[in-house]
Amino acid sequence: MNSKIFLLALLVSSIAHAQNYIDLANLSYSTTSNADFENSNQQTSVNELEFQITFPKILDDKNTLISSLILESNNLRLDPTFNDKTTLASLSIALGVNHKYSDRLAITYLIIPKIASDLDFITTDAFQLGGLALATLKKNENFSWKFGMYANTENFGLFLVPYAGFYYTSANERFEAYITTINGDLNYMITDKINIGGDVNGLTSSYALADPYFGTNKEYFAKNTTEFFAYVRYPLYKGLFLKAKAGYSITRTYKVFEENDKVDLGLSLFYLGDDRTQLNTPLAKGALFKLELLYRFQL
Repeated sequence: MNSKIFLLALLVSSIAHAQNYIDLANLSYSTTSNADFENSNQQTSVNELEFQITFPKILDDKNTLISSLILESNNLRLDPTFNDKTTLASLSIALGVNHKYSDRLAITYLIIPKIASDLDFITTDAFQLGGLALATLKKNENFSWKFGMYANTENFGLFLVPYAGFYYTSANERFEAYITTINGDLNYMITDKINIGGDVNGLTSSYALADPYFGTNKEYFAKNTTEFFAYVRYPLYKGLFLKAKAGYSITRTYKVFEENDKVDLGLSLFYLGDDRTQLNTPLAKGALFKLELLYRFQL
């Protein structure tokens, strides 16, 4: 589950409730220069690139059409025995609608087809299908509840993510917070231009591997991380912001499994019936550095 999908629905719901902006585009690059393999003196750099662009279209006073394109790329060595790095990439298209049921309640519905694989060649194993329903329940002009469910057909099996949390902004709009079961952000405007904050995100995704890396059977790559960042945000131009972030991977698992080695059910950060055999050497936790370019439209 890419946290940007939840942020997409969260921000689009701002058209109906509480928030006074929507982030229409985001480009980010993160790197760990020397990530250690466990029980090895080998290291690898881990470089990740993400791009998202969103096109909301207000149909009437109750309905907003949503379309979004999300690209993601990961580049790293899968194992200390490999000299070459592997690129794992995904392309997601989110399509749906935000419907305002009342002055207090709005729900965003999205269907999210995705292709995720290494870049050798793309097979049907790379296709995934997801969906999201996210409700916003407005309490007042500064506070709203968020709750919903995400589902996706990952390579390791069906993956479900229940979601609950809230969004709050202070009366002077200098302090902002959203806290949820899977991610969160706290930030404060210390001057009219400089914003400081911290965020945490849980990320889960999987990628089909075109050729076996560790045997003769087909394999897939599974990524599961929880990352914390402190950041500074500064405006570059009208609506365009730069965020410089430094953080740490609280959890970091990059695992390769045989194609038929699956779980009974993935549930947020937990897996039911998980007796899979990891084929590659794990990576240790480590520091992260990230730059983001953000285009924000004020409502």
